[in-house]
Amino acid sequence: MRLSVRKAIWVFAGWVVCTLPLSAGRLDKAFEALSVHDYFKARELFEKSLKSDPMLSNYGLSVIFSRNNNPFYQLDSAYACIERSLSAYDQMKDKDLRKIFEEQALNKDTLYAQRQRIASLALDAAIEKNTVPALEYVIRKYPFSLRTEEAVERRDALAFSLAQAQNTWSAYKTFADTYPQSAQAGRALELYEKLLFEQTTRGDTPEQYLAFVRAYPDNAYVPQAQKRIFELTTADRTLEEYSDFVRLYPDNPYARKAWEAIYRLWFSDLSPERVEAFRQVYPQFPMPAILEEDVKLRDVAYFPILSKDKLYGFVNSLGQVTVDPQYDFVDDFSSRAALVGKGDRVSYIDTRGSLLDDFRWEDGFPFQGELAVVIQDGLEGVINKAGGEVLPAEFDRILLRETGPVLTEKGGLYRYYSRRGEPLFEPFEKAELFRGDSVAIVVADGKARLIDREGRSLLPGDFTELKPLGESMLAVKDSTGKWSLTDYRATPLSTKRYDEVGEMSDSLAAVRVGQKYGYVDPQGKETIAVNLTAFDDMARARFSDGLAKTTYRGKYGMIDRTGKRLLPNLFDDIIPSHQWPVPVQRDGLWGYAGKNMNITIRCVYDAVQPFKDGRAIVVRKGLWGVINPKGEILIPLEYSNIEPLGDDLYIVSRDGKSGIVNLEGAVILPIEYDRLREYAPNILQVVMDGEFLYFDIRNGKFLYAGEN
Repeated sequence: MRLSVRKAIWVFAGWVVCTLPLSAGRLDKAFEALSVHDYFKARELFEKSLKSDPMLSNYGLSVIFSRNNNPFYQLDSAYACIERSLSAYDQMKDKDLRKIFEEQALNKDTLYAQRQRIASLALDAAIEKNTVPALEYVIRKYPFSLRTEEAVERRDALAFSLAQAQNTWSAYKTFADTYPQSAQAGRALELYEKLLFEQTTRGDTPEQYLAFVRAYPDNAYVPQAQKRIFELTTADRTLEEYSDFVRLYPDNPYARKAWEAIYRLWFSDLSPERVEAFRQVYPQFPMPAILEEDVKLRDVAYFPILSKDKLYGFVNSLGQVTVDPQYDFVDDFSSRAALVGKGDRVSYIDTRGSLLDDFRWEDGFPFQGELAVVIQDGLEGVINKAGGEVLPAEFDRILLRETGPVLTEKGGLYRYYSRRGEPLFEPFEKAELFRGDSVAIVVADGKARLIDREGRSLLPGDFTELKPLGESMLAVKDSTGKWSLTDYRATPLSTKRYDEVGEMSDSLAAVRVGQKYGYVDPQGKETIAVNLTAFDDMARARFSDGLAKTTYRGKYGMIDRTGKRLLPNLFDDIIPSHQWPVPVQRDGLWGYAGKNMNITIRCVYDAVQPFKDGRAIVVRKGLWGVINPKGEILIPLEYSNIEPLGDDLYIVSRDGKSGIVNLEGAVILPIEYDRLREYAPNILQVVMDGEFLYFDIRNGKFLYAGEN
């Protein structure tokens, strides 16, 4: 079929070719050949017409080169031809261009459409090739393409997938640097920084993390590196570790946290000596205002409060709520820390209410100095005020004081540890806490020993039991069951031997021989001869406030520390007291006896207390009151309980409610509260409608009156 050269539109495999009205000649024949896919003839004719008509000839050649159904398919050549066609188009006169458009509807848009088609075909080829260079070539060669955005997206996605396949920090860094505007650039930078961090710190050492921070200060993982330095160098959370940390890493963001831990571990009390020592050791402490504030508040006490919602917090003795009610239970503050609980877990807080540790323990005991015993799965361990685990929770029992070694029991054996958790000696069969941080009594191989802080035995000889009696005297029991008195070097203080030696109390210890007893002083001297009739339980012979009870044939009397008999053994029972008359019992009832041994107040009471400042609490038929030494009633016997409060007040209870009365029985605080108790000197805890309130006895006002 022969097409007219004047035909405006030719359709070739889905794309449109526009021709011009031509005189019968080479171009007419060229387009006819092109229409029947005679590409050899069409190419030859177009090339011969390049000089006479470069615009149409290059256009035709571009069409040939852009078809993939002929051996001349070459998109670069097609693009070069269409560019030359466009250049020739721009050099033609307007009247010629208008004539072409009027006759054949061909204009510059037709050429642009061919150029877009070439760019699109080039992109399709690059997509099929699926390499970054191929896509990059198309993007650079055809910047005008309507599919440039698609090409860029495909190139970026492919390049990023290749970086992911390598999965190295350098691959991601190269991608981010090469394609900073890509959608994946942000993620590439994230992965670059992450892998760089992981690779350069794979040894997980403080030195590696510090080198990373210095080499890459802008890396997003610098904060994590700083944190890891802190964690690694303070793993045991000891005072020494935190001190080293603030010295070696003063600019680390966790330096403040380290200083807070130092502060907590140092201050179990704010004594002037302790404060001055802290200032000497840590002159660079960065929070001096906190220390100054705490020093000003060193004598302030803290009391638990209970809200109507049954939650606990704390108020101080200035009436300030320092910890809002938020806990299910709390203990009192001890060593400037208090145990608090939520659900079935406990932790500790400081006086500001800051948590010292996570809620990870089943239970715990009050802090003793910088250490506290905690319980997990029924076993005990030790933590410090920084939350550091000094001893794991694997012991049956742990004992500790504010100073000195920690004593543990596990599997029936006892062992001492330093306050940093270091084992001190081999285990013992029995042991007790060190006394005065200097000596302790232990049992090894069935023998009692006195050891020092180095674990060395201080006493020569074999003993079955040892009992310290003050700071310089020791009672030792030999294999015959007899006790003797020595100093801490086993030098005898007396030649006498005893069947029993009691505890030192009021600088006197009871000693028994057979059924008689007396007393020795801290030097081992018998200050009261062994001629008193022994008690069945010698603990009843202990002195208190310079007085002791005596017995004979089931009756009781009273002596002073010189052995002088103040009351003979005439009474069923007696309560030793310096103030006369003294409480005595006859026929199951209590009264009072004077110095002349006469009953000055008849024995008609179920219970009595010794006189204090001329007043004594008595109980009769379940009712409580107050009397004077003449037996006269000062406060009627009409209360279910009475407790002394200071020097001139009493807490009284009646019908389940409590209040305060004075010496004359006048009501000071109405008897309408659920419970009252003296919580601290001059501070009364008041329980009302489930709340804990606090009343200041000195000014007669509520320190804390509960929630508004």
